[in-house]
Amino acid sequence: MNTAETKPHATTISPYGRLVSMPIHSENIFHFPAGIPAFENVKQFLFVMRPATQPFVFMQALEPADLSFVCIDPFLVYPGYNPRISEADASFLHVEKPEDFILFSIVTVHKDARNTTCNLQAPIAINLQACVGKQVICENQNFPIRHRIWDALSRQDDAEPNVVLEGAVAAAL
Repeated sequence: MNTAETKPHATTISPYGRLVSMPIHSENIFHFPAGIPAFENVKQFLFVMRPATQPFVFMQALEPADLSFVCIDPFLVYPGYNPRISEADASFLHVEKPEDFILFSIVTVHKDARNTTCNLQAPIAINLQACVGKQVICENQNFPIRHRIWDALSRQDDAEPNVVLEGAVAAAL
């Protein structure tokens, strides 16, 4: 029996200039139907996590292959972070239960690493089950869009993450 015939088809890309090429399987690709602001035509991303770059994650576009965003888990860098995800966003993401999705914040890297920031007001929400994502706005909340992460990463606070879903979605859960 030819084992090559039983393996799922994989596409190989070079996800980021400083990383090695790797096979990408369709089940690891996340679809962003609305794109993300300023990149509305970019619809497919994959998330690359490497031990050497932890706690950072690369949000890599499939096309164009040279587009990548550095992201971080917002709960690591902002103790007490408790974003509310609107009913419309939860519906868009097909969220059935809070465990189905995760959040990342896009990072802006500066020459002086101590000035590196992340956007807590508009996190990237990803439904892990449906492989769909969206940059959401934490409405009626005032989180910083340029939160300095250096100090928080240095002390690694153990605050418990708390995401609140609003409206009927929350009631259904």
